[in-house]
Amino acid sequence: MNADRLTLEIPARNEYLILARLALAGIARETPIEQTTLADLKLAVTEACGNAVRHASPDADGIVRIRYTVEQEAIEIHVEDEGPGLATSIPRPLQPGDLEESGMGLAVIHALVDEVEIRPGAAGRGTVVRMRRRRWGAAEPTAINPV
Repeated sequence: MNADRLTLEIPARNEYLILARLALAGIARETPIEQTTLADLKLAVTEACGNAVRHASPDADGIVRIRYTVEQEAIEIHVEDEGPGLATSIPRPLQPGDLEESGMGLAVIHALVDEVEIRPGAAGRGTVVRMRRRRWGAAEPTAINPV
């Protein structure tokens, strides 16, 4: 497998979330990708990074790492934080009637990508959200897979 990788580290603050989207826009300038897929990935990465900032980095010195891997058929994005780690339960996919503002981030991500995996970070600290989406065609979400 031949893949291109880009890693971005941003301060765990809301004003830096736009950089995660801009990195995807830059990737799309060099890599053919369907425009609806690009829009979905921008929203998914914003949600994942927003969750990392909101829930996992209680101090202003936290870092969020975003790794983009562009493969022939898909783009994979890992969002990793340095927070306290996973909650005891992983949110399920969005169900009809689930219209609360808070807590919808992972359900939104699940609807936008083909695969989602959530696992503890290195040494049990922090959380890693792995998202994968084919570069062409609509997302076919499988499940939120905690490891």
